[in-house]
Amino acid sequence: MSDFNFSNFHFSEADVRKALTSPEGLKLLQILNRDGGKKLREAADALKNGHSDTAQQILAPLVETEEAAQLLKKLKQE
Repeated sequence: MSDFNFSNFHFSEADVRKALTSPEGLKLLQILNRDGGKKLREAADALKNGHSDTAQQILAPLVETEEAAQLLKKLKQE
């Protein structure tokens, strides 16, 4: 499994749009919404309040799965 860290990802607005419309991005969103999006909303709120460490802790169990790690790797390569 990978160690998830927001500092590993630097997405422009165009990158985000591309990721959200790619098959990998859509699958990653499914993973992040498995709990109805609760953890994703909590992480977004933490980020809005300047708490990136808290957001990382919230999302880590979701994005550190092998499936999510592979999707993130593909997204970074695009």
